[in-house]
Amino acid sequence: MFARVVDNVAVDVSVDPADQYHPDIVAQFESVPESVSRGWRLIDGVWTAPSDSFNPAAQPEAERVYPVLSPVEFKLLFTSEERIKLYELRNADPVLNDFLLILDDARLTEVRLERPSVQRGLDLCLALLLTAGVISDQTAADQRKADILEGVAQ
Repeated sequence: MFARVVDNVAVDVSVDPADQYHPDIVAQFESVPESVSRGWRLIDGVWTAPSDSFNPAAQPEAERVYPVLSPVEFKLLFTSEERIKLYELRNADPVLNDFLLILDDARLTEVRLERPSVQRGLDLCLALLLTAGVISDQTAADQRKADILEGVAQ
């Protein structure tokens, strides 16, 4: 095994660097133990794995990316039965009515699912649908929320 070492860090690791790199780069490779991987450090003559390389919990969590949808695309993430029930329930719930009025506003061009106000509106919709029996149980409501936040239509 060979590694190109820069500032005591294995930046490139290869079994045969001559097959992968220009000869000028190949000259920078040196022999290393088989266990060495990219990112390992040479400390006091001993190759050491980065402290977080074997601890998945120490890896930074990827930032979640939510889809940006038109109001119609957002509404279509709900089933017909769910949409009909929500429009029926809006008269009895001013917060739901406010959320639906915003979604129905012709000036609204996009729904950003990462916004807390959208997620609170979604939580309200799902709670009301659960109470009304349109969604069978909390597990189903949690799955509906996950699907909607991923942009998965039913």
